[in-house]
Amino acid sequence: MEKQNSLILLDSDVISHFITNQVLTDLPRILAPHSCVVLDYVYNEVSRHTFRKAFLDSMIGKGLEKWDFPNNNEIVKREFALIRKLNPIIGDGERACMAVAKYGNNIIASSNFRDIAPYCKANNIHYLGTLDILIIACNKGIYDEAKCDHFISEAIKINNARFPKGVTQIKFYQAPDLSFI
Repeated sequence: MEKQNSLILLDSDVISHFITNQVLTDLPRILAPHSCVVLDYVYNEVSRHTFRKAFLDSMIGKGLEKWDFPNNNEIVKREFALIRKLNPIIGDGERACMAVAKYGNNIIASSNFRDIAPYCKANNIHYLGTLDILIIACNKGIYDEAKCDHFISEAIKINNARFPKGVTQIKFYQAPDLSFI
């Protein structure tokens, strides 16, 4: 099933990678026509770093939307609590994205595949990582290979990004099927 104009729930690691590279403004253009949403739990995680908060704040309403977690939706709230109970090491931002995506048929953008991938697969939720977003940027002609390689290098050097083993350049990354985007 192909998704058109879906909401993409951004997790803090993806946001941080784009902030580190000073290209957060590119994210909405890369992911268009989909809307980019930052849930309040994710916003709070990013906001722990003053510089990142300022960068994120500058984008709210300018390509990124900030949404409150739907505390009035009992099904989503229960799912959030269940994810916490089953895997307490998953952060609140990821947990919020997972619970909202499950019942909103949204896409998750998170590079923490170890925590989210099994849940997403079990619940038929599409997800993207930072490298997938870079592939999309290349496919759309927004980035070239050199820009992607620089992005990866900076994310590793500054953010301690943990990309798949051996991926130090975009040519070493084998993207999954991204036809849903």
